Amino acid sequence: MDHTRMLPTDEAAQAGQAHAVAVSLDAARLPALAATTARQHRLAVDERLAALLAYTVGVSGWSVGTRALIEPARAASVGLRWGMETASIRIDIAQHPALASVLASDDAEGAGARLRHAVTAILLDPLLNALRSLGFEGVEVASLERPPTVPPAGPCCAISLRLGDARFDVTIDHIDAGWLDALEALVTRQCTPFATHVSEIAVPGRLQIGEKTMNVTTLDSLRPGDVVLRAVPDVVAALLRGEAATARMQVVWGRYGTRQLRAHADLSHHLLTLTEDPTMSHDTQFGAPLTDSIDTPVEISQLDLPLKLEIDTVSMPVAQLSALRAGYVLELPTAVPDARIRLVTYGQTIGFGELVSVGDHLGVRLVQVSHGHGSV
Repeated sequence: MDHTRMLPTDEAAQAGQAHAVAVSLDAARLPALAATTARQHRLAVDERLAALLAYTVGVSGWSVGTRALIEPARAASVGLRWGMETASIRIDIAQHPALASVLASDDAEGAGARLRHAVTAILLDPLLNALRSLGFEGVEVASLERPPTVPPAGPCCAISLRLGDARFDVTIDHIDAGWLDALEALVTRQCTPFATHVSEIAVPGRLQIGEKTMNVTTLDSLRPGDVVLRAVPDVVAALLRGEAATARMQVVWGRYGTRQLRAHADLSHHLLTLTEDPTMSHDTQFGAPLTDSIDTPVEISQLDLPLKLEIDTVSMPVAQLSALRAGYVLELPTAVPDARIRLVTYGQTIGFGELVSVGDHLGVRLVQVSHGHGSV
């Protein structure tokens, strides 16, 4: 038996093996996308931002990634200042040959430094004009220098775009919150195809981390303390043991039995990164194979039900859901090892549990079971 109380199987009992012991999961803490970088990605992949930039300043070819593509030998670090807010970005000087000669200047102090900044500002004038068009008045070039030869470690926010005839490959090294606050405010004001009261409706989301079939009798026998095994896929177990950096899962927004918004995402310790644009689907299928002939009479107690294991994700307003695209990063309210697991069948919650390890297996220990389902 692999789905209820942790008792040894008949074979194990005959062999005199000890009872399996369920222990709380102590998952390895994985390196994750920094919260500031996640915020940059959420903003950068928002379709409303791309539309705003295209309409306002003529930006085209807008794309966003998580890896810096600029070779260290070709990188230049540009420091920007907007009032009290600062930012530092890496650009590819191979795309801007005139900047290479400025960067090669040895005089980094005094009058030479001031001239260097002035020339850099002239060469980056298309970028500064674009920022002014967006409401960032008074942005200045504060510095131009060679960055460390070692490229940024871990995921980052890398953006490619065209502005007029110039192409910019940019990696954000640092940006103060004031810049992001202003850009998010601009995006929020963009028109959406829904009325305000509809756009602000929060739609709950959920992450399905496992699934299993159980017959009515077994499901009815579940009690707090029981452990459900073989319902969590190996990819999730590998993630929680630190054997994999991510696990591909499905995230869903909407109500059971209706059209829902679905997308595949890479799950890390407490982040979800969409790997595809969301699609609309109707949850009417369950993929369990038939194991008995349809002509074989069975008692209703043997009716198989789909048991899904889910984690609550972020509730999002309709307007934000409409802007979801591949690359969007979501922060889970609770890290996966500590999350409360909801047990659901046909849209009805029958209990809650927690992730535990049982030997080499990953399971869900029930901590609360609903007893209001009545007789079958």
